[in-house]
Amino acid sequence: MKAIVFEEYGDSSVLKFTDAPMPPIKADQVLIKVRAAAINPIDWRIRSGGLAKFVECDFPVIPGREVAGVVEQVGADVSRFIVGDEVFGFLQQMEMKWGSCAEYVPADAHKLAHKPAGVSHEQATALPVSVHTAQQALFTHAGLESGQTVLIHAAAGAVGAMAVQLAKLAGATVIATASPENHDYVLGLGADRVVDYHQQNFADQLTSEYPNGVNVILAPFAGKALQGSEPLVTTNTKIILLSPVPTPEDMKIGPVESQVIICQADGAALESLSDQFSSGQLKARIAKVFDLEQTAEAQDLSSTERVAGKIVLTIK
Repeated sequence: MKAIVFEEYGDSSVLKFTDAPMPPIKADQVLIKVRAAAINPIDWRIRSGGLAKFVECDFPVIPGREVAGVVEQVGADVSRFIVGDEVFGFLQQMEMKWGSCAEYVPADAHKLAHKPAGVSHEQATALPVSVHTAQQALFTHAGLESGQTVLIHAAAGAVGAMAVQLAKLAGATVIATASPENHDYVLGLGADRVVDYHQQNFADQLTSEYPNGVNVILAPFAGKALQGSEPLVTTNTKIILLSPVPTPEDMKIGPVESQVIICQADGAALESLSDQFSSGQLKARIAKVFDLEQTAEAQDLSSTERVAGKIVLTIK
């Protein structure tokens, strides 16, 4: 099969478009004929060796952790899927060997869901990580409830945008931060208020509107925006960080400690949101689509960390 492979850590030049052996599958896995894969920041961080202490690489490695495609083969212990099913999900490997930047990939069945009706493979592969991260951050860890107020930073990004949509569906009031050129987009997702985090003391302008502060703060990226949130933080505020490298300042905001989380793959959670995906109530913004052989270029774009939406690969 054709695949993107790297045999050592390094910059994007180590990625090669080449022939690779067909991957084996275990009894609790399915083999997916990949139709689309998504690029995430963790992909180039793994490739560079920056996460070697957390995610091991069994070289040669095929990158890619989000997938959408068609079931080609089913393991002996799998009952939820049959050959020909269209599926999507987050692969979440703690050891990288077989990723989704290839014509075929093995996947644990419990991490997958049936692709929702009317949703393209490109749109489907852009959903899992954003959905899992936003859903688990807001509800599992922060306990966000209807009627509460949440401040979502980087709301034009993949996770932030999904968090806005999920919070509104749950009945929360959503304050969002984004660059001015993305304000209309974020308001279109349902945010009640959008501010420019580049403005000095941006949170001060919100204290008169929200004198009781906010119940939850979600920060896909820590740093300047998060540390400017203090005027809205109370002793009851829960702050959830997704940054892999939070600073001591990020961990202590006003009177409370922040919590860093890593999302977990959950096919059942994706399945439960099928109607919302099909209806367009929950959707991902696709920033750019590349062919498989352009994976190096796609990872380089992701590494700028200035992408509004998901970067997707198509596999023909």
